[in-house]
Amino acid sequence: MINVCGNRYETFRRTLERYPETLLGADKRRKHYYDKTREEYFFDRHRGCFEAILYYYQSNGRLRRPEYVPLDTFIEEVTFFQLGEQALNQIRKDENIKEVKKVLLPKHPLRRYLWILMEYPDYSKLSKFVNILSLIMIMVSTITLSIETLPEYVHIDTLNCTEINSNSSRSSYACSSYFISPFFLIQTICIGYFTIEFLLRLLTSPSLVQFVKSAMNWIDFIAIIPFYITVAIRLAGRHNQVDSRIYSNLRFLTVLRLARIFKFYGVFKSMKSFRVLATAITESLLDFLLMIIILSLFGFLFGTVAYYAENDSNGQQFDSIFKASYWGIITITSVGYGDIAPITVIGRITSCLCALCGAATIGMLVSVLVDRYQRIYARTLFINDEPIHIDDYSDDENEDTDNIIRVNSVDIPLEGEEEEE
Repeated sequence: MINVCGNRYETFRRTLERYPETLLGADKRRKHYYDKTREEYFFDRHRGCFEAILYYYQSNGRLRRPEYVPLDTFIEEVTFFQLGEQALNQIRKDENIKEVKKVLLPKHPLRRYLWILMEYPDYSKLSKFVNILSLIMIMVSTITLSIETLPEYVHIDTLNCTEINSNSSRSSYACSSYFISPFFLIQTICIGYFTIEFLLRLLTSPSLVQFVKSAMNWIDFIAIIPFYITVAIRLAGRHNQVDSRIYSNLRFLTVLRLARIFKFYGVFKSMKSFRVLATAITESLLDFLLMIIILSLFGFLFGTVAYYAENDSNGQQFDSIFKASYWGIITITSVGYGDIAPITVIGRITSCLCALCGAATIGMLVSVLVDRYQRIYARTLFINDEPIHIDDYSDDENEDTDNIIRVNSVDIPLEGEEEEE
């Protein structure tokens, strides 16, 4: 007889002895909880968790957390009853708790301080200020880039560049006035800040290999380099002849400057709610792909029906199945541009069914995402971020991997490495 806070459970002794290394499976361990007066084992523990733990013995190792039990409480109970590392690994797999590498910091004190200053906004007030300043620079740069596309400024390149030679198939321009335009001055300040930030992060990075592998660092580089290429081309055009084809390619470099918008991720990645949202989207990519395929197939199906229903009476709009499929996808996603519309009774009925089918399908996807977001948020709610200590650094700087991984705030040596005494 096992008594857990008033709830009594009965099971066979041989059932518990299936796992002799656990608290309930080892007679020497569980005897400390035996009440001779009532002739039962008494545990002042969580009752909801114990039902799952007892089922672990009865089902030969199947462990599932009850929905109403918080994850941290369940892990605490599993640890108390000493179910072992295999049970904990099963929980990590079911709850999608990934092993996180220990923070790698540079050895040199100045480099370590600068790296923490730029990478960990919660470290100090100065780190938060640098983070806010980066956000302001990104916003100013993005807004300036948007203002340049207004009709009165869209031809600023032509206004600031004077054609100096047009006697042949090639034209040349002098662009000296471009360097005094307010857009250039603002972009110079922003790009200068981004360049200094990028170089400091490159020079202070604890692992050059990991820095090069990071996609966000390549985005930062792509967002910076077009400005310098543009300046070089315009400087060449002040005294020399610049091919008009090269001059026209400057607009392509302007498009590359849009990559700096992705720098917002680097600013917000330290926020727990943003990380939860990013994790939910990442874990839902398969659902997104499946939903896109389903919506596309339904759009093609309804589009085909609409084509045969409308082709005779409305053949100008529904002149092919491809065009009808376009109408089906636009309708099933509830966009409804209105450029194509059915006029027959069967076509309109098909349109209604298509819209209802799309609303139901998208509604199911939204419910799945909301449920997944709530589970991930509940999973990470109790996990506190590891504090960054400036005196804590790795002896294996500039190596690809660390020798320590941190799981649930516990340092665990990798396989094949002996623990330090």
